[in-house]
Amino acid sequence: ELNAIALVLGIFAGLGAIVFGKMIELSKHFFEIIFQRGFLGALSIIIIPAIGGVIVGPIIYKYCSESKGHGVPEVMYAVMANKSDIRKRVAFFKTIVSSITIGSGGSAGREGPIAQIGASMGSTFGQFFKFDEKKKRILVVSGLSSGVAAAFNTPLGGTIFGLELILTNFSPISVIPIALSSVISVSIARTILGPESAIRAATFTFNPAEIPFYMLLGAIMGIVSFFYIKGFYFFEDSFEKIKIPFYVKPAIGGFLTGLVGFSFVGYGVLGGGFEGMNAALSGQIGLTLLILLFFAKFLATSFTLGSGASGGIFSPSLYLGAMLGGALGIIFEIFAPNVISSPPAYALIGMGAFFASVAKVPLTCIIMIPEMSSDYSMIPTLMISVFVSYGFSALLLGRSSIYMEKLNKKISTTKSFSKDLSDVTAMDIMTGDIISMEPDMPLKKFWDYVKKYKKLGFPVIKDGELIGMISNSKVKNIDSKKIPFLKVRDAMSPPSYVRPYDRVPKVLSIMDERQCGRVLVIDPSSKETIGIITKSDLLKAYRIAKNIGDDEDKFKIAEEFEEEISHVSHKIHDKLKWPKIK
Repeated sequence: ELNAIALVLGIFAGLGAIVFGKMIELSKHFFEIIFQRGFLGALSIIIIPAIGGVIVGPIIYKYCSESKGHGVPEVMYAVMANKSDIRKRVAFFKTIVSSITIGSGGSAGREGPIAQIGASMGSTFGQFFKFDEKKKRILVVSGLSSGVAAAFNTPLGGTIFGLELILTNFSPISVIPIALSSVISVSIARTILGPESAIRAATFTFNPAEIPFYMLLGAIMGIVSFFYIKGFYFFEDSFEKIKIPFYVKPAIGGFLTGLVGFSFVGYGVLGGGFEGMNAALSGQIGLTLLILLFFAKFLATSFTLGSGASGGIFSPSLYLGAMLGGALGIIFEIFAPNVISSPPAYALIGMGAFFASVAKVPLTCIIMIPEMSSDYSMIPTLMISVFVSYGFSALLLGRSSIYMEKLNKKISTTKSFSKDLSDVTAMDIMTGDIISMEPDMPLKKFWDYVKKYKKLGFPVIKDGELIGMISNSKVKNIDSKKIPFLKVRDAMSPPSYVRPYDRVPKVLSIMDERQCGRVLVIDPSSKETIGIITKSDLLKAYRIAKNIGDDEDKFKIAEEFEEEISHVSHKIHDKLKWPKIK
């Protein structure tokens, strides 16, 4: 059963990767036609990434906060803390905002978004078939792996990436659906797009005398990866501290990205960067420019993703490895001209060594780089550089990586958020103005109440006693022809309630357990309904917990609240048993 679903998932992931790639091309073409051929001329290189940010910022803010950033940490969080459940809308909005970000010149890759899109598809399949958490996790990893595999044309590399990064403890039975979906997705992509790889490298020649230089390359990559990760999150933290609405920040990041890329057009500083990688792999870039491109790509990527736009970190990391590796190859040749056989080969090995230390996925890089270049003779040398770089990175960062740093931030913020809310009571945030309906009222009056009171749900009270709750989500699913013949009692649900001195974590718990958008507050002595708490009231709890005044930035507060509340609600007191009100 799981293998059959994985096969279908591979088809969807392969088609999704193709559609996503075409949307990036369409987005790029659109911006070129509208702006580059207009009166702005060369200045459009600076303006277009900013315009992309103007578009994606509000979309992320209003519709899907999970679609910002580089995608993979969000999948890891869903697997670790959210029972592998990913909202169905993530795949759609991640496709939209990432294609606009990359197409407008944002420095980001397509692999992270495709991985998140595939994982979202896998989660959707798991939720649809009501699988347990273990099976859903396998489908999420299958979707992630098949997305990466289709993006890079690397079925084995994509499979190992998912296993090494997320499903670290696995059995052969769990590997089969992941490998199957990856193979199918790559087959679909190759059938439609052809077998050509994204990178083109010269044939690799192995010289045993160069082993010390490849070890030195690995050591330098491991050390530099430490500063890269710390620098990347320094910029992200700096953007978070800027007191402006979130949806404005991607535009600022886009503008700064355009400024950086303005002087390096054609070298891949803007966009995914494959043209720059291929130039480095063919030896077309000199030492000084390689170093400049390394720093330019680092800044452009930090500005794009650190500001909250959407895209992957995979391709930019490969780009940085290629530039630094190519530069080291030239330097090594200067000191040992009779030993170094091909300086561009160091760019290719550098790609694998750098990403292995950045993402802590050495096996993935040992398999994926040869798959991408269709040259497997490099594997012994690549293994040397990768293991050395991984070792140095482990010494400096421990088990952390560019993905784990983001994941740890989300987890620590969630714990802090939950702790803060434990001091806020239902009484502190409830709305005391109760509009109720009676059970024998005609159901058609519900819509009159909605229009009159601007609310989507009402408690149902008879003789002063709460007996139920009626909401828009329930009534709208009733056949409109039947509504004139029904009473309110026919559409009401059992009430969800808390006591006035219960803490907000209990409110979150029951909202998640009952999948409801409002909770009533009941006086335990008189059984009287004294208030109601909706999801919007929880923003007040957030203000109280964080000691935020009403005059502070509402957009920033709402953004923080929306992101955190979605990750906390299902975790708190999920085993509480609630008495029923009769």
